[in-house]
Amino acid sequence: MIDIVIFLALGACTGLLAGMFGIGGGSVLVPALMFIFYGMDFEASVVIYLAIGTSLTSIFFSALSSAYSHHLKQSVEWPLVIPLSIGMVAGALIGAKYAISLESNHLKLIITIFLFAVGAEMVFGYSQFIINKTKKKLSISNFTAPVHGAWIGFLSSIIGIGGGSFTTPLMIAGGYNIRKGIGTAAACGVPIAIAGALGYMLFGQGNIYLPSFTSGFVFWPAVAAISFASILTAKVGANLSHSLAEITLKRMFGIFLIIVGVMVMIS
Repeated sequence: MIDIVIFLALGACTGLLAGMFGIGGGSVLVPALMFIFYGMDFEASVVIYLAIGTSLTSIFFSALSSAYSHHLKQSVEWPLVIPLSIGMVAGALIGAKYAISLESNHLKLIITIFLFAVGAEMVFGYSQFIINKTKKKLSISNFTAPVHGAWIGFLSSIIGIGGGSFTTPLMIAGGYNIRKGIGTAAACGVPIAIAGALGYMLFGQGNIYLPSFTSGFVFWPAVAAISFASILTAKVGANLSHSLAEITLKRMFGIFLIIVGVMVMIS
C-alpha cells in the first residue's frame, strides 16, 4: 500500500513537470524508480533497466495529456511533429536494444552527462549565444526533422525520458520560442514513449530476475499509479508554463535538469 502511495505522488510530480517543461518526466522517474525498486528488494542487476522501461511506459500517458493541453493553447508545431516522430520511433527501438547491452554504471554515466550538458545550455543559453553571433538558426525541415528525431529517440530510449530535454533545446536552436518548443516536445514524447516501452518489453522477455507483474522491463503496478496521477496534474503544469516569463521558464528547466543529474550521479 505504501508503495502505491509513493507511485501516486511520483506520478503527480511527473505530470506537473510534463506540463510545465514539455518533458515526459522520465528524468525524475528513472532515478526515483531506481531508489524505490532497490527499496522493494528487486534484483540489483535489473533495477536500472526496469526503471527505464517503466518510466517510458508511464510517460505515454503524461505526454498525451500534456500534448493535448499545449495543443489547446496552440503551442504545438504540428507540421514538424510527424517528421520528427518518424525518426524518433526508429531511434527509440534501436536505443532500447542498445541500452540493455550496456552495463548499468555506463548507463548512469550517460544519463548524468546528458542532464548536466542540457541543463547548462538552458541556464546559460550557449546555443542562443552562438545563433546570435553567427546569425544562423538550425535547420529543422521535413527533410532534416527525421534525422534529428532519430538521435533524439535513440538517446531518449537509452535514458528513459520522453525526449523533451532534447526536443525543446532543438526547437529553440531552430528559432522557435520556449513555449513552442515545450509544446512540440510534449507531442513528440508520445511516439518516443510507445516505441521505447515496446522495445523494453520485447527485449526484456525471458529475464529470470524480473519480479512479478512485469512485461519485460516494465513493472505494471508502478505504471498504473504513476499514469493515473500524472494525467490529473499535467494540465496544471501546462497552465503554469504559460503564466511564467519565458526566460524564467527556461532557467527553471535548466536548474531542474542539473539537480536531477546530481541525483543520478549519487544514486
